[in-house]
Amino acid sequence: MSKAANWINLNGKVAHVTGGGKGIGRAIATALSMAGAKVMVSDINEESAEETAIEIDGSYLQLDVSNSEAVYSALSETESVFGGIDILVNNAGLYEGYGGPIESISDEKWRALWSVNVDGVFYCCRTAADIMKRRGGGKIINVSSTQARTPGVGVSYDGSKAAVEMMTKTLALELAPFNINVNALAPGPTWVRDGEAPPVSAQNQFNNEDPLSRAVGNRIERLPLGHWGDPMEQGKAAVFLASEMSAFVTGAYLPCDGGWLAL
Repeated sequence: MSKAANWINLNGKVAHVTGGGKGIGRAIATALSMAGAKVMVSDINEESAEETAIEIDGSYLQLDVSNSEAVYSALSETESVFGGIDILVNNAGLYEGYGGPIESISDEKWRALWSVNVDGVFYCCRTAADIMKRRGGGKIINVSSTQARTPGVGVSYDGSKAAVEMMTKTLALELAPFNINVNALAPGPTWVRDGEAPPVSAQNQFNNEDPLSRAVGNRIERLPLGHWGDPMEQGKAAVFLASEMSAFVTGAYLPCDGGWLAL
C-alpha cells in the first residue's frame, strides 16, 4: 500500500456513529467501515441501527442521545467492546417538522430539538473526550449544517446547528493539548429519502408563501454543482476528517454543500 493510501486508512480505528440508522448517518458509518474502521452504530431506532450494522459488519446499540446517562453507558460499552474510541461522529439530530415560523414552535418541540441537536452533542463529546484522553487522542466530528450560517428551516433548527459550530471551535481549543481534533461537517442539501429520486425542481419541495422556505428552494435551484447531494458524499467528507489526511485540521467548519455557501 502506498504512503498516500495509508493517510486514508482507518484499519485498527474504532468509530462510534450516532444516528447511524438511516440517511447521512448510515452513509458515514458505511464510509468509515469501507476505510477500515470498526464501527459501532447507535440510533434511537434500534432496528435501523441493526440494519446498518449488518450491512457494514459492525456492531449496534439503541441510544437516545438526549439522555446523558444513556450516552455514558453507550460510549462506555463501545470502549469496553473495542478497547477505546478513536472517532466519534455526532450525527444524531432532529430536523423535519421541527422548524417553521416561531409562533408555531411549541415549548415541547423546542426542547425536544435542542435536547438532541445540542445537549446530545455535548453529552457525547464529554464522554468521548475522557475516553480519547486515556487512548492518547482521537477525532470528534460534529455534524452541523450549512444552515448554521444561512437560515432556512427556522430559528429552532438553524440556531441549534450554529450552537454545534461554536461548541466545535471551543472544544477544538480545549482538547488540542490531548491530541484530539474536533471539527464540524456541514452538509448542504442532501437527498435522504430512500426509494425516491430527487426532484428536478427544488421549488416543488418548499412552501413559497414562507420566506425562509422560499429562500432555501431558490438557493437549491442555483447550486453551483447543479444537483442534490448524495449521503455518501457526506460519508467521504467524514472519512477525510477521521483520517490522517486531516491531522492538522481542528476547529474547522467543513461545508459539503455543492457550493451552497458560495452563493
